[in-house]
Amino acid sequence: MKNTLRLALALLATSFLPLASAGEGTFPAKDPVLKYVAPEKWTTEVDKKDGSVSINSPDGRVSVNFGEVPSEASMELFQQMLPEMAKVLTDATIADKAKEHTEDGLTGFTATYIGKIDDKPAMVIFVLFKGGKDRAILGNVVVSDPSTLEKGVDEAIGAFMKSMKGASQK
Repeated sequence: MKNTLRLALALLATSFLPLASAGEGTFPAKDPVLKYVAPEKWTTEVDKKDGSVSINSPDGRVSVNFGEVPSEASMELFQQMLPEMAKVLTDATIADKAKEHTEDGLTGFTATYIGKIDDKPAMVIFVLFKGGKDRAILGNVVVSDPSTLEKGVDEAIGAFMKSMKGASQK
């Protein structure tokens, strides 16, 4: 549990170590809500069908995913969505209750769950960013076996989280 808490804090904390990046990105492609910098050597895939984005660590143990939702973001909506989203985990428990955040031009809601994926410990941070009327960005950060991640991966996740800003922010 201590390692999971450490990783959760690292995900949300500011990283002080500069990392080279694979490149800047925005989401969604049309009328972006957020911008980010993907860590060096991580892959970014865009689903041609729905425009969703998946950013993955080289070892595949960390995956960051964003998709557009045709609904205005609210705490009520986010809390309604969480039970279904948490089903990605077996034995899911809440590590960090749903709360609202506003930082760097992004406003949204986050919640962190721990449990298992494929019988391995896992942590998932769910996010729902406000994108305007009838529009929200749903995202998640999935970390497999978080207590055994190498230091560089923790730092890359922290740098990625720090890089996320509202699309209108510099």
